[in-house]
Amino acid sequence: MFVKLRWLVHYCAGAVLALLLIGLGRARAARRKALNREVISAIAFHKPNRRLFLRCIAWLIENGYTFIAADDVVEFLHRAKPIPQGAVWLSFDDGWKEFAEVLPLVRRHHIPITLFVPSGVLEGNGRFPWLCDAMHPSFSSSQTLRKSALAPDSRDAITVDELMKIAAYPEVTIGAHSVTHPVMPDCTDETVGFEVAECKRVLESWTGKAVNCFAYPEGKFDGRERRFLIDSGYQLAVTTQSAFITREADCYLAPRFIAGDNVSFPQAICSMVGIWRPVADPLKVLRDKVARVLGGVGTLAGDRARRIPQRPQGGGTVPGI
Repeated sequence: MFVKLRWLVHYCAGAVLALLLIGLGRARAARRKALNREVISAIAFHKPNRRLFLRCIAWLIENGYTFIAADDVVEFLHRAKPIPQGAVWLSFDDGWKEFAEVLPLVRRHHIPITLFVPSGVLEGNGRFPWLCDAMHPSFSSSQTLRKSALAPDSRDAITVDELMKIAAYPEVTIGAHSVTHPVMPDCTDETVGFEVAECKRVLESWTGKAVNCFAYPEGKFDGRERRFLIDSGYQLAVTTQSAFITREADCYLAPRFIAGDNVSFPQAICSMVGIWRPVADPLKVLRDKVARVLGGVGTLAGDRARRIPQRPQGGGTVPGI
């Protein structure tokens, strides 16, 4: 009950803030920039909500956006290929099994998308490491890649067979998301090199197609990944930093706008045009500071926050910046 109430409060608060931003003209100004300048709106989803995703697609189409594929982004950054007005690139991280619910929409509307998947999780029992303690309390993180640890119907992710079928669709590009989904700055150089190269090798062996795009797990990086990405033959790597992709963007640190999975439609609009996180992130920091001052960590909410790890949405940092 408490979790549902907390989610409802966050949902309503997000909707109110989003409507305020839209009413102030912030979304309209950002959309105008996306449609009238040489930029790409890269929008990432995770665990897609079919109804919300359909509304997002309809909104993008109605507002003059043009869907492009990952190869178009690569050509834009590496070879200065022109892009259409209002270029938008959609991607999905992690390979949630719920992706199957939105795939028919993708195919029906012929929308090119990129699916970033962690190969080891799909090949194993399909449980995501960051959910082991929160949603699967009886499941230890050491079991993440063991196929026999859990029943097949308890997976979080799609299976390898499903991925191979999905990869055959012309609308879908498969991208790498590491093997085990570690936070890269916490890894040794040897582990980073393995996670980057092995994921690409495995995905290419499964799909028979080249994999040249990489998404940093949790959007976090520290700069060491670049040489491994280049050595492995990647041409594009994406973060979760909130910005448009411009010609000057670093092809190994390309930004993306993160669209929430179970948020209000106004909040989704604000996320897709890039105005949500610049406003919401400072408010979250302020909220956390107030909670600490008021002793929030000793309350029921604070205790739950410590027990249930939250998956970060933020990106990494570049040394020297």
